[in-house]
Amino acid sequence: MTDLAQGLRLRDDFPGVGDWHYLDSAATAQKPTAVIDAIARAYGPDYATVHRGVYERSANMTLAYEAARRKVAGFIGAASDSEIVYVRGATEGINLVAQCWAGTQLKAGDHILLSTLEHHSNIVPWQIVAEKLGAQIDVVPLTQDGRIDLDAMRAMITPQHRMVALAHVSNVLGSVLDCRRAADIAHMVGAKILIDGCQAVPRLAVDVQALDCDFYVFSAHKLYGPTGIGVLWGRKELLDSMPPYQGGGSMIDKVTFEKTTYAPAP
Repeated sequence: MTDLAQGLRLRDDFPGVGDWHYLDSAATAQKPTAVIDAIARAYGPDYATVHRGVYERSANMTLAYEAARRKVAGFIGAASDSEIVYVRGATEGINLVAQCWAGTQLKAGDHILLSTLEHHSNIVPWQIVAEKLGAQIDVVPLTQDGRIDLDAMRAMITPQHRMVALAHVSNVLGSVLDCRRAADIAHMVGAKILIDGCQAVPRLAVDVQALDCDFYVFSAHKLYGPTGIGVLWGRKELLDSMPPYQGGGSMIDKVTFEKTTYAPAP
């Protein structure tokens, strides 16, 4: 099959593309027919409650739901599917870590380290937490070729920096971070590091264990999947140390009016 024929066949898998050139995948990716059909099946003939029913269809939906979690874990090299937290998108994943880890572990005078090229979603959540706690945000500059300057990061990081949050791939410049080196620099002073992987997971092989980061977030809609869902990966011991982000039915072990106990991560 020629490259042209292969390209045309792939184009046919994306009904939203049609006869025009779609160049906005960094913002959101078109969905292939396989994904659209799977969503239609899940909302149609297969639909039932997840984790709340004992009848066959509910059990099958629950198995499919958790099978997807295992696939996500394998896709990014997670040690366990219990490290995969479903969220509404990468933005919620960052907010969850900002509120439930940084918001409980940082104190006045601590520092958070970001970079000049971060998306607003990897700036504003940290600003909210820093203002609440009296922490300070420091910003790593870029190199001449538009990359996060890790030499500058190494020079400016101190033990006062408790949290580092950086983009794996820039949504504006396309520059790629050396995540492992960034993680090594963060861990050198005892800081935790979150990586925004929204632009990386559709285009690069990602292994969170090899990257040695502490948290990794991405959104499905940039990865040819549905809108309204994303993934937060976190080290199991960190997830277990974090208080609940929101209260509700799925995150409980036992509820009484006197006391509620919570289910383990995720």
